[in-house]
Order: sequence, then C-alpha cells, then structure tokens
Amino acid sequence: MSKREVVETSEAQIAVHWKEEDYYYPSPKFIGQANMTDPSVYERFSLDNFPDYYTEFAELLTWYKYWDEVLDTSDPPCWKWFKGGKLNASYNCIDRHLEKNKNKTAIHFVPELEEERVDHITYQELYVRVNEFAALLRDFAGLKTGDRATIHMPMSAELPITMLACARLGVIHSVVFGGFSANACADRVVDSASHVLITMDAYYRSGKLLNHKGNADEAVAISKDGGQVVDKVL
Repeated sequence: MSKREVVETSEAQIAVHWKEEDYYYPSPKFIGQANMTDPSVYERFSLDNFPDYYTEFAELLTWYKYWDEVLDTSDPPCWKWFKGGKLNASYNCIDRHLEKNKNKTAIHFVPELEEERVDHITYQELYVRVNEFAALLRDFAGLKTGDRATIHMPMSAELPITMLACARLGVIHSVVFGGFSANACADRVVDSASHVLITMDAYYRSGKLLNHKGNADEAVAISKDGGQVVDKVL
C-alpha cells in the first residue's frame, strides 16, 4: 500500500481549479427601475451639500436630542458625527415600531436541528424580552450606563435580545464569536475591563452539542489570572 502524501494547499491555490461560473444578468425591467431617474438626487447629495445631506438619513431615526453639528472634524482622525445628539439604539430598533407593527415578526430564528421549532418573535414579544433582560442586567448584575459586558454566545435568538438589552441601558457590550476559544474570550474580557460575562450552557454546531459553559468557566479563570475579575456570569 502506497503512502498518501499530505500537501497543505491554500484556498487561493484551490480556487484556480474551480470551473468558471456563468454570469446571471438582471432583467431589463429590473435595470430600468434601478437606474437613477430623479435628477434632484444628484443635487441633494452633491459635494456642495456635504455633510449636511446626511441629515436626511439621520431624521429617519428617533432622537431624544437633536445634534448641534453634523460633522466635527476638529480632531482628525477622530471625527464626530451628529455631535451633541442623543438617541438610543434599542429604542430605534424596537419601540418606535410598536404602534404600527407590534404584531409583525421582528426576528426569525431557524435552529440547526430540523426537529426544533422555528422562532418567530414579534416586535411586541421582543420589547418584553429585551426589557426583562435589561432589568436583570440592571438589578441583578448591577450594570449601568457606561459599564462593560462581554457576550460570548452562538448565533441564537437570545444574542440580539442580549445586545438590545445592553444598548437599552447604555451598557457597552463586546460580542465575542461563539466559536472562539476561552483564551480569546478572556482576552476581550481583560481588554474591556468587563465584570459581567453573558453566555449559554450549550448549543448545537454541525450536529454536535457543545459544552459552551465549560468555555465560559475557563475564560473566567484566565481573566482572573490576567487581572480582571468577572463578578457575574449569566
């Protein structure tokens, strides 16, 4: 039996052997509606109107306080957009849609296992769940505006709920990809000086049930060795 030689090959080297793919051109009908037909758009968004034309998009959002200046370039490269303005990302993602779309689906979540139920979370349900978790972060974890939290979670419906709950409180959240190691998670906990880690017990990936809580426990221990103590794990 001959020995098989293992050769490391890059994706770029593999790509040169792929067959040429056909191009799919859009229909004339689609092209017709895609082209710019309103000449006033060019005038509204010309360089002569920069940066003020961005207010047209900013006004699509709900602001608690309007900005004093559209773009502050006094400290390059740290430019500040809509300086002085105040808004809440969570409010803009949820609350302002409730009046007309509270029963409309905000999140579709399809789990990996086909036998599991697909979640269809309405804006009203999302509003309730985000507020519930925000209350937990505030009352149990003691988080407040300006605090940091690390989120180490896989792709799940709970991930955006957690992010929106943090944004609702003004908590700065660092999202760590669920597939990252405990060391990678700990690095981000230490770098952000986070006292709260939000994670999951387990999840399915490629058909296997992974012990995610084990990674979290290890990350907490590594963070402590790095000088950052995690007070709460949710």
